[in-house]
Amino acid sequence: MLKTITLKGIAWDHPRGYEPLKATSAAFAKIHPEVNIEWDIRSLKEFGDMPIENLIEVYDLITIDHPYMGQANANNLLLPLDKLIPRHSLEKLKAESVGPSYQSYYYNGNLYALAVDAAALIAAYREDLILKLGLNIPKTRAELLDFYKIIPSSYMVAWPLCATDLWCTFLTLCAQDGGRDFIKDKIIENRLGIQVLDELKIHLEYLHHDSINWNPIQILSRMAEDNEIIYSPFLFGYTNYSRSGYAKNLVKFGNSPTNPNIEVSTILGGVGLAISAHCEHRDLAAAYVNYVAKAETQEGIYTKNGGQPGNLEAWQSDANNRLCNNFFANTMDTMNKAYVRPQHMGWNKFQEQGAELLHNGLVKDIPSDTIMKKLNQLYQSI
Repeated sequence: MLKTITLKGIAWDHPRGYEPLKATSAAFAKIHPEVNIEWDIRSLKEFGDMPIENLIEVYDLITIDHPYMGQANANNLLLPLDKLIPRHSLEKLKAESVGPSYQSYYYNGNLYALAVDAAALIAAYREDLILKLGLNIPKTRAELLDFYKIIPSSYMVAWPLCATDLWCTFLTLCAQDGGRDFIKDKIIENRLGIQVLDELKIHLEYLHHDSINWNPIQILSRMAEDNEIIYSPFLFGYTNYSRSGYAKNLVKFGNSPTNPNIEVSTILGGVGLAISAHCEHRDLAAAYVNYVAKAETQEGIYTKNGGQPGNLEAWQSDANNRLCNNFFANTMDTMNKAYVRPQHMGWNKFQEQGAELLHNGLVKDIPSDTIMKKLNQLYQSI
């Protein structure tokens, strides 16, 4: 009789976050009957903000955001996967990356996670209502400002601008206007930041008044359930809402508005699957991580069970695009040109506190130059 080995994992609290991992764990157990993988979940905010140190002694498998790589490297929190997974497998996965997803988990010569989920800020819209109103989806930020003015008064545009998502949008607009290197020596270019904050204050005048408190799931749920919000230009997309039968109304997704003068789309998101440095059964854990990330799994069981895959073959799959009403094909350009956040030690602490600082500044309508001064002082202090 086989002795059962239990691996514990921590996912995040949305069907996209945990259902595909539960499904792949069951499938992996058929190949490795000695292994049982158990999953706990944490909130989306905890996924972005909770220090890895709080997880590595309890969990073998950790879903992770790529800006944690510097912290993981400095404190030896995660196992380097390039030491555990065959090189030919990693080379194949690198070639099958959706945009910079694979490379975003690489830091200081080590690969600390595999991109099992790929995402960036994209646009969401109710195609049925857009067509009924005879509107065109904005392709640039200038067109977006015009778009607000031609929408009938019974319809609204919304952005998720709770602190966490405001931070992602702020960095997106900075990268769109200043290029990928707008952060240098732990300073966000001051004039650029002021310009972006001033623009965000203009957008707020036109948006649904609850935008300042909403996250993407809240907006997508509203779009799917009633007819008030017809468009959201910048949010992390969820293929679930573009699948027929998931909700009352279908939400479609496309590329976000951009600055046509600079070849940057929006901020990269997504989820990496990593292994705790405390994992005792590292070879089996690595085999599972590799199994989840490979094209066959991603294109099949992972996507079919509500996942948003990180493998290019899954994104290019005709079957997956039919399943998700062309979610993947319609947002691929955004993924290919996505901006990758810094990964250095301390970034996550700055990200969490900086997001609150920005949010407080917009809510209280603090002058943009004052917000930027405080933001860069905070960055320098961490």
